[in-house]
Amino acid sequence: MNFKNLLFYFLMLAAIPAAATNYYINSKTGSDNNAGNSKDRPWKTMVNLGKNKFMPGDSILFARGSAYTGGVIFSSSGNAAHPIVISHYSVGADVIKNTPRTELTPIFEKYGAGPAPAFSNPDWNVLNGNIFRIEGSYVVIDGLYFHDNTNPPGSDKTTKNVQKLGAVYLALGTHHQVVKNCEFFHTPVGIKVKSIYSLITRNHFHDAANMMAYSWGPIAIMVVSGNNEISHNRVENYGAYGGPYGSDGGVIELDGVDDNFKANNIHIHHNTSINNHGFLEIAARNVDSVTVAYNLSDDRNQFIGGGGYKVNVFNNTVVRTREPNVDRYVFWTFNPELTFFNVKNNIFYIASDLGVFGPVKKVTGHVRVAIGEQPREQNLYYSPGNENPIGITARKGDLLADPLFIDLQNRNFRLSAKSPALGKGTKTNYTYDLDGYPVKNTKPALGAYEF
Repeated sequence: MNFKNLLFYFLMLAAIPAAATNYYINSKTGSDNNAGNSKDRPWKTMVNLGKNKFMPGDSILFARGSAYTGGVIFSSSGNAAHPIVISHYSVGADVIKNTPRTELTPIFEKYGAGPAPAFSNPDWNVLNGNIFRIEGSYVVIDGLYFHDNTNPPGSDKTTKNVQKLGAVYLALGTHHQVVKNCEFFHTPVGIKVKSIYSLITRNHFHDAANMMAYSWGPIAIMVVSGNNEISHNRVENYGAYGGPYGSDGGVIELDGVDDNFKANNIHIHHNTSINNHGFLEIAARNVDSVTVAYNLSDDRNQFIGGGGYKVNVFNNTVVRTREPNVDRYVFWTFNPELTFFNVKNNIFYIASDLGVFGPVKKVTGHVRVAIGEQPREQNLYYSPGNENPIGITARKGDLLADPLFIDLQNRNFRLSAKSPALGKGTKTNYTYDLDGYPVKNTKPALGAYEF
């Protein structure tokens, strides 16, 4: 599948056939003995989602302002034309119009109003903390709020309990899932992606700062299968200090601890990452064709850690000025001899004691090292007070200059009119920048933003 068209493809799937059924769930006024097929007779909990068989095109809608605890295994499947949608509902404008203001409170409770429906699973003994374990295919999860999920009681090479986490868990063997417009707060692993041809887009992950296990920090999105896309998400304050590496966790991990994983054809683009303990860790084996493009990474540690073959790094704005910064290079790897990055059109703005690539050193054991020389062209590097922010010898196409951001102090990393990054890029296949503005065809700006 052409990942460039994947978002459009999934959004087009939203059309629901006339024969589809809407099911309603309201924790405040429902009953699990109801039929569930009207707002006046909603279910109360998620229990019927695990018992009933749902058909392509069906929608399962939770009342806004309602809340749920626990988890469910959802095994029904939609199809390419008619996915099953799990989303929300609220009182209609016609009801509000015809109801006196003094009588609205019970109407809101009955028909839904206010914040997105909220879900939490603080009990490891319930589905290992999963809330929606999706074991069917062609399922869309849209506009829900997940919060305060459990950490594992312990995790080692035998139990691998960290591998079982995920507020939303897209199971192995499934395909064509979408998780969009959701919020994840204090969830040690927000989404676990073991499915293929799935899309994780326009979600907000924030504030998970406790270690999950001795060597595991919290991770917003953990990917354990190839052929997936992660785009237009915002992630803030994910990761923790401590453990054998001094710091761990962050935005995305391609998780090689899981024995089933081959990290091929992963597309990570147009995401915003703020104050996390790393943007991407590639811990998987058999890495091939990972593309990381048009992301803003304003984080505490590495932009990309880990190695792999054919990792394309295009038009990212990478800022490393937050302290303490445990990783001394923007890129690191455990296996320098197996690392092949193609680095083009990026901006790197780093503290004076850091480097972007750095020299490769021979090490013994499982140790993070710099990635050394990699194919690269038309990147801008800047580090106030540091004459060699690249970390290795500069060559043709390396631009050492202040990018002249609009407002560095307030962390607005868009380009000012005098930026030397304008018009210095080489052509890629991307047509819009991180803000959604068109990219110049022949001479795009460096970094994630056009002017």
